[in-house]
Amino acid sequence: MASRLIFGLGVGLAAGYVLGTRAGRTKYAELKSRASDVWHDPHVQKAVSDAGDMVREAAPVVQEKIADVAKAAKDKVTGSSSPNSVS
Repeated sequence: MASRLIFGLGVGLAAGYVLGTRAGRTKYAELKSRASDVWHDPHVQKAVSDAGDMVREAAPVVQEKIADVAKAAKDKVTGSSSPNSVS
């Protein structure tokens, strides 16, 4: 009796797995197709291009600010206030 229950449970799990993976693959393919359609939409590509342009324009300013903060942190750690001072 217990072996029949275990066998039935195993068959049920196997059937559920097979049917679930088929449905899962179908949904995955559908989701992937929709995501691809959205990504290749001209409006989305324009927004991506605009964002890239904005990052390229802001990069030198951000780089300068990071360099200033890094220099201030270095000066604070080393205790120097000018680049020519010797600790």
